[in-house]
Amino acid sequence: MGIERNFDALSGYWSGQYWLGEDDGVGVRFSAWLTIEHGRLTGSTLEPSLFEICENKENEATLRGHISPDEVVFLKTYKGVDHEPGYYEGELSECGRHILGRWYFGWPDEVSGRFEMTLKNASKTVPDVFPASAKSFE
Repeated sequence: MGIERNFDALSGYWSGQYWLGEDDGVGVRFSAWLTIEHGRLTGSTLEPSLFEICENKENEATLRGHISPDEVVFLKTYKGVDHEPGYYEGELSECGRHILGRWYFGWPDEVSGRFEMTLKNASKTVPDVFPASAKSFE
């Protein structure tokens, strides 16, 4: 039986990069804001635009998926771009701060590559009751 992780603690700001194709030559950096509640993953990304049809210099996308001890899976849907969602699947590192995996458009044959993400800022929860030993700023 494995260690149960608190996946909700992985909500926050993530920084990542994905590579186009198999040669790993062209990497695209992106920022992601993830909310994880009870294993459900939602969020958004922002990255430089690679679509020539876009007037913007950056592309936004929404993310929906799930996270478990065995996998991280989500769909990435670009805003304002008429294209099917990208499918992302990966694994969470033991420390819980890195995700490594593969992405696909036109599953499984059209185009794919690898991606990685690193948690930069975890959400902080405030306890309902502070311990008696906590000092006051008064």
